[in-house]
Amino acid sequence: MDVDEAQARMREIQRIMERATLFTLLPGTPAVFGGLMVLAGCGVSYAMFRSLDFADLLGMSLAAQGAFCVMWFAIGMVGILMEVILTSRAAKKQGLAPADRPMRVAAFSLTPSVVVAMVLTFKFLIPLQPKPEEIQYIVPVWMMLYGTGVYTAGLFSVRAPRVLGMAFIALGTVALLVFPQYGVVSAALSFGLLHILFGLYIIWKQRQVAGS
Repeated sequence: MDVDEAQARMREIQRIMERATLFTLLPGTPAVFGGLMVLAGCGVSYAMFRSLDFADLLGMSLAAQGAFCVMWFAIGMVGILMEVILTSRAAKKQGLAPADRPMRVAAFSLTPSVVVAMVLTFKFLIPLQPKPEEIQYIVPVWMMLYGTGVYTAGLFSVRAPRVLGMAFIALGTVALLVFPQYGVVSAALSFGLLHILFGLYIIWKQRQVAGS
Protein backbone atom coordinates (compact mmCIF):
# COMPACT_ATOMS: atom_id res chain seq x y z
CA MET A 1 0.00 0.00 0.00
CA ASP A 2 1.56 3.33 -1.05
CA VAL A 3 1.28 6.63 0.82
CA ASP A 4 -1.48 8.03 -1.41
CA GLU A 5 -3.61 4.93 -1.00
CA ALA A 6 -3.11 4.94 2.77
CA GLN A 7 -4.13 8.59 2.98
CA ALA A 8 -7.18 7.93 0.83
CA ARG A 9 -8.25 5.10 3.14
CA MET A 10 -7.75 7.26 6.20
CA ARG A 11 -9.91 10.00 4.69
CA GLU A 12 -12.62 7.46 3.91
CA ILE A 13 -12.51 6.05 7.45
CA GLN A 14 -12.72 9.57 8.86
CA ARG A 15 -15.69 10.35 6.62
CA ILE A 16 -17.51 7.19 7.71
CA MET A 17 -16.83 7.90 11.39
CA GLU A 18 -18.02 11.49 11.06
CA ARG A 19 -21.14 10.35 9.23
CA ALA A 20 -21.94 7.75 11.89
CA THR A 21 -21.33 10.25 14.69
CA LEU A 22 -23.49 12.94 13.14
CA PHE A 23 -26.43 10.60 12.65
CA THR A 24 -26.34 8.80 16.00
CA LEU A 25 -24.67 11.08 18.54
CA LEU A 26 -25.68 14.50 17.22
CA PRO A 27 -29.34 14.54 16.17
CA GLY A 28 -30.07 18.00 14.79
CA THR A 29 -33.86 17.98 14.49
CA PRO A 30 -34.52 16.89 18.10
CA ALA A 31 -32.13 19.60 19.30
CA VAL A 32 -34.10 22.25 17.42
CA PHE A 33 -37.49 21.00 18.64
CA GLY A 34 -36.14 20.56 22.16
CA GLY A 35 -34.83 24.11 22.16
CA LEU A 36 -38.18 25.43 20.95
CA MET A 37 -39.97 23.53 23.73
CA VAL A 38 -37.62 25.01 26.32
CA LEU A 39 -38.30 28.51 24.99
CA ALA A 40 -42.02 27.82 25.22
CA GLY A 41 -41.57 26.49 28.77
CA CYS A 42 -39.65 29.62 29.74
CA GLY A 43 -42.46 31.75 28.33
CA VAL A 44 -45.08 29.83 30.29
CA SER A 45 -42.93 30.03 33.43
CA TYR A 46 -42.72 33.80 33.15
CA ALA A 47 -46.47 33.99 32.65
CA MET A 48 -47.07 31.86 35.75
CA PHE A 49 -45.09 33.92 38.27
CA ARG A 50 -44.34 37.14 36.34
CA SER A 51 -40.64 36.97 37.07
CA LEU A 52 -37.37 35.89 35.47
CA ASP A 53 -36.32 34.29 38.76
CA PHE A 54 -37.33 30.62 39.17
CA ALA A 55 -37.13 31.12 42.95
CA ASP A 56 -40.32 33.16 42.73
CA LEU A 57 -42.25 29.94 42.13
CA LEU A 58 -42.07 29.58 45.94
CA GLY A 59 -44.68 32.33 46.14
CA MET A 60 -47.20 30.29 44.15
CA SER A 61 -49.72 27.81 45.51
CA LEU A 62 -48.73 24.16 45.87
CA ALA A 63 -51.03 23.29 42.97
CA ALA A 64 -49.31 25.85 40.74
CA GLN A 65 -45.89 24.58 41.83
CA GLY A 66 -46.97 21.06 40.97
CA ALA A 67 -48.17 22.16 37.54
CA PHE A 68 -44.85 23.94 36.99
CA CYS A 69 -42.84 20.81 37.82
CA VAL A 70 -45.09 18.61 35.67
CA MET A 71 -44.67 20.99 32.72
CA TRP A 72 -40.87 20.90 32.85
CA PHE A 73 -40.84 17.15 33.44
CA ALA A 74 -43.03 16.72 30.36
CA ILE A 75 -40.72 18.95 28.30
CA GLY A 76 -37.75 16.81 29.32
CA MET A 77 -39.49 13.52 28.60
CA VAL A 78 -40.85 14.65 25.23
CA GLY A 79 -37.38 15.90 24.27
CA ILE A 80 -35.77 12.57 25.15
CA LEU A 81 -38.49 10.60 23.34
CA MET A 82 -38.13 12.73 20.21
CA GLU A 83 -34.37 12.27 20.26
CA VAL A 84 -34.67 8.47 20.50
CA ILE A 85 -37.31 8.20 17.77
CA LEU A 86 -35.85 10.68 15.28
CA THR A 87 -32.28 9.52 15.81
CA SER A 88 -33.32 5.91 15.22
CA ARG A 89 -35.13 6.87 12.02
CA ALA A 90 -32.23 8.93 10.71
CA ALA A 91 -29.74 6.21 11.52
CA LYS A 92 -31.91 3.54 9.87
CA LYS A 93 -32.12 5.57 6.66
CA GLN A 94 -28.34 5.76 6.59
CA GLY A 95 -27.89 2.06 7.33
CA LEU A 96 -26.47 2.76 10.79
CA ALA A 97 -27.26 1.19 14.15
CA PRO A 98 -28.26 3.75 16.82
CA ALA A 99 -27.04 1.39 19.54
CA ASP A 100 -23.50 1.40 18.17
CA ARG A 101 -20.49 3.02 19.81
CA PRO A 102 -21.39 6.72 19.29
CA MET A 103 -24.74 6.26 21.06
CA ARG A 104 -23.15 4.31 23.91
CA VAL A 105 -20.47 6.98 24.29
CA ALA A 106 -23.14 9.67 24.51
CA ALA A 107 -25.10 7.72 27.12
CA PHE A 108 -22.07 6.88 29.25
CA SER A 109 -20.75 10.44 29.05
CA LEU A 110 -24.02 12.20 29.89
CA THR A 111 -25.44 9.83 32.50
CA PRO A 112 -23.12 10.75 35.42
CA SER A 113 -23.68 14.47 34.87
CA VAL A 114 -27.45 14.05 34.69
CA VAL A 115 -27.51 11.90 37.83
CA VAL A 116 -25.48 14.49 39.78
CA ALA A 117 -27.74 17.28 38.53
CA MET A 118 -30.84 15.34 39.61
CA VAL A 119 -29.41 14.69 43.08
CA LEU A 120 -28.56 18.38 43.57
CA THR A 121 -31.98 19.43 42.27
CA PHE A 122 -33.63 17.04 44.73
CA LYS A 123 -31.47 18.48 47.53
CA PHE A 124 -32.42 22.05 46.63
CA LEU A 125 -36.16 21.35 46.35
CA ILE A 126 -36.87 18.76 49.04
CA PRO A 127 -36.70 20.91 52.22
CA LEU A 128 -40.05 21.93 53.70
CA GLN A 129 -38.93 25.54 53.29
CA PRO A 130 -36.60 25.70 50.26
CA LYS A 131 -34.21 28.64 50.16
CA PRO A 132 -34.65 31.01 47.21
CA GLU A 133 -30.88 31.25 46.65
CA GLU A 134 -30.68 27.45 46.34
CA ILE A 135 -33.54 27.40 43.83
CA GLN A 136 -31.54 29.93 41.81
CA TYR A 137 -28.62 27.50 41.61
CA ILE A 138 -30.60 24.80 39.82
CA VAL A 139 -30.44 26.17 36.26
CA PRO A 140 -26.71 27.12 36.33
CA VAL A 141 -25.85 23.75 37.89
CA TRP A 142 -27.77 21.91 35.18
CA MET A 143 -26.07 24.03 32.51
CA MET A 144 -22.56 23.31 33.76
CA LEU A 145 -23.12 19.60 34.37
CA TYR A 146 -24.88 19.12 31.04
CA GLY A 147 -22.04 20.98 29.34
CA THR A 148 -19.51 18.73 31.06
CA GLY A 149 -21.31 15.60 29.82
CA VAL A 150 -21.62 16.89 26.26
CA TYR A 151 -17.98 17.98 26.19
CA THR A 152 -16.88 14.55 27.44
CA ALA A 153 -18.93 12.85 24.71
CA GLY A 154 -17.29 15.16 22.20
CA LEU A 155 -13.83 13.90 23.13
CA PHE A 156 -14.68 10.69 21.25
CA SER A 157 -16.39 12.27 18.26
CA VAL A 158 -16.35 15.38 16.11
CA ARG A 159 -15.67 18.93 17.33
CA ALA A 160 -19.25 20.25 17.50
CA PRO A 161 -20.30 18.72 20.87
CA ARG A 162 -17.09 19.95 22.49
CA VAL A 163 -17.91 23.50 21.42
CA LEU A 164 -21.49 23.12 22.66
CA GLY A 165 -20.27 21.70 25.97
CA MET A 166 -17.82 24.55 26.54
CA ALA A 167 -20.54 27.07 25.70
CA PHE A 168 -22.85 25.53 28.32
CA ILE A 169 -20.07 25.48 30.93
CA ALA A 170 -19.09 29.10 30.25
CA LEU A 171 -22.66 30.39 30.21
CA GLY A 172 -23.52 28.35 33.31
CA THR A 173 -20.54 29.79 35.18
CA VAL A 174 -21.55 33.34 34.30
CA ALA A 175 -25.17 32.61 35.24
CA LEU A 176 -24.14 31.23 38.63
CA LEU A 177 -21.68 33.99 39.53
CA VAL A 178 -23.26 37.05 37.91
CA PHE A 179 -27.03 36.70 37.48
CA PRO A 180 -28.43 33.60 39.26
CA GLN A 181 -31.69 35.51 39.77
CA TYR A 182 -32.41 35.39 36.03
CA GLY A 183 -32.81 31.64 35.68
CA VAL A 184 -35.56 31.92 33.08
CA VAL A 185 -33.22 33.90 30.83
CA SER A 186 -30.34 31.48 31.45
CA ALA A 187 -32.51 28.48 30.56
CA ALA A 188 -33.81 30.20 27.43
CA LEU A 189 -30.32 31.15 26.23
CA SER A 190 -28.73 27.76 26.94
CA PHE A 191 -31.18 24.86 26.70
CA GLY A 192 -33.30 26.92 24.31
CA LEU A 193 -31.23 29.08 21.96
CA LEU A 194 -27.94 27.15 22.09
CA HIS A 195 -29.74 23.89 21.30
CA ILE A 196 -31.55 25.48 18.36
CA LEU A 197 -28.34 26.92 16.90
CA PHE A 198 -26.52 23.64 17.48
CA GLY A 199 -29.34 21.64 15.88
CA LEU A 200 -29.42 23.87 12.81
CA TYR A 201 -25.66 23.53 12.43
CA ILE A 202 -25.85 19.72 12.69
CA ILE A 203 -28.67 19.56 10.13
CA TRP A 204 -26.53 21.62 7.74
CA LYS A 205 -23.47 19.47 8.46
CA GLN A 206 -25.44 16.22 7.99
CA ARG A 207 -26.56 17.36 4.56
CA GLN A 208 -22.98 18.17 3.63
CA VAL A 209 -21.70 14.78 4.79
CA ALA A 210 -24.60 12.88 3.18
CA GLY A 211 -23.93 14.60 -0.11
CA SER A 212 -20.21 13.92 -0.09
